[in-house]
Amino acid sequence: MKKNNGSGAPALKPQAKTAIKWAVFAVFAVFMYASSTSGGASPKALLLFPFAAAVAVFESEIPSAVLGSVSGLLLDVSLGKLTGFTALLMCLFCAGISALFARLLRKNIVNYLAVFSAAGGIYLYLDYYFYYKIWGYEGYRLVLTHRLIPSALKTLAWSLPVFGAVYVIERLCGSSRKPKLEEQDKNIDRV
Repeated sequence: MKKNNGSGAPALKPQAKTAIKWAVFAVFAVFMYASSTSGGASPKALLLFPFAAAVAVFESEIPSAVLGSVSGLLLDVSLGKLTGFTALLMCLFCAGISALFARLLRKNIVNYLAVFSAAGGIYLYLDYYFYYKIWGYEGYRLVLTHRLIPSALKTLAWSLPVFGAVYVIERLCGSSRKPKLEEQDKNIDRV
């Protein structure tokens, strides 16, 4: 094993770092699920949504989609909704967020908030439309103003500390791979 720079402790292998990171993510997700099912103030923040989106910023598409669908299933159970509705949406959102940050956007808090706000707005509209408006229940606008919008605002407010926690976990347990630069080829004519 290699030694760390001056600390004397052996360095962890990348597989061990990945296992520790996902174990911490699992504990974090269970804590957020427990907070969404516990009693207290209503409406609640949907903490699993910003958590899955924050992890999607740093992970590739497949793990992000799997985490999004598992988080969506947990949200479906905790909210008492049709099983699979939130799971499908979060699977698509997390895969899309991961692809955006891998290919187009920089990994920072401003881009995360912009993308998360857009995804949260789409989820809010689809939830409102398919669960309340389409059926024409009496007082469906009250559900929007007294339940859905306050929940969305709480979720947006909690997205900052959740992103910070995921960022710290990624920095501490993330892989230490660095891009390898190729050497300059002297046989190529450069203009």
